[in-house]
Amino acid sequence: SYWLFTMFTQEHRLADLESNFCRNPLGILRSPWCYTTDPETVWELCDIPSCTEECMHCRGEDYKGKISVTENGFTCQRWDSQIPHNHGFFPTVFPEKFLEENYCRNPNADSRPWCYTSSPSRRWDYCSIPRCTSEPPSIMPELSCITGNGESYRGTIAVTTSGKKCQRWASQTPHRHDYTPESYPCR
Repeated sequence: SYWLFTMFTQEHRLADLESNFCRNPLGILRSPWCYTTDPETVWELCDIPSCTEECMHCRGEDYKGKISVTENGFTCQRWDSQIPHNHGFFPTVFPEKFLEENYCRNPNADSRPWCYTSSPSRRWDYCSIPRCTSEPPSIMPELSCITGNGESYRGTIAVTTSGKKCQRWASQTPHRHDYTPESYPCR
């Protein structure tokens, strides 16, 4: 499955391949990964904790949970779909908004998380997300954990699940690959 790691499209920008940090530039795998510095192991998944928390702080702008039904019982429309409702919140355009699957989010700093609904009769609706009892995080959660498959992860973990050190994305040693900062300067 070498082709899986050599294909890359214009849709996957901001992958941050300037370092040796774990990334999921295609968003195909279940979590961030990297090429290793071990000549015997070409690549490996990284063990990064999930950010998922089923409660919100403040207005829920950082909510990354998996609630996908609105307060009025409507199922949320997938953010990467334009059916039944057209919208401008494309996950590839706003990777920092964590617009994954059909989960409730607050990408426009509204009063609380919401989503477009899968019902043609209701364009959007607020979601009932409980308030967190813990203090809001002092650092950006996406720096230390992942949501979904980790495509938008920008943290600094550079070790795989089994403890292998990640190879720099700009390096071709010990493993040759196509994911270089020069090849994908906007990623």
